[in-house]
Amino acid sequence: TAGTRGQYTGGNGGDGVASSITGSSVTRGGGGGGGVYTTGGQSTGGAGGGGNGSQVQGSLQATAGTVNTGGGGGGGDGYSVNGVPAKAGGSGIVIIKYPSQYSITAGPGLTTPITTTVGDYKVTQFPGGTDDITFS
Repeated sequence: TAGTRGQYTGGNGGDGVASSITGSSVTRGGGGGGGVYTTGGQSTGGAGGGGNGSQVQGSLQATAGTVNTGGGGGGGDGYSVNGVPAKAGGSGIVIIKYPSQYSITAGPGLTTPITTTVGDYKVTQFPGGTDDITFS
């Protein structure tokens, strides 16, 4: 019925997936929490970078997903007259793991890559951009 949407608690975001590709466990890709208009509790983002949803009457703003996690942004209130906006999801990241005897060269269009050594492997993280990479 009209006037009942979003008047309770918004759904919490789902948890992302943990990976140890960088040498330690990191959770990425958590879902964003849903927004709510009235006095229901604020929904939380899922583990792995998900943002919290808004709660309009409690004056709690939605939060963005965490950068480099691919976490979803918190939901806003699309129902109220004043409208509280949703927030953007967090940017993703590309991570490549390869044998340590190789070197990687990134094109200039890629954000400064970060390379670490994990055991017998190198791990290179690319937080943004678009370009080619080569191995030698």
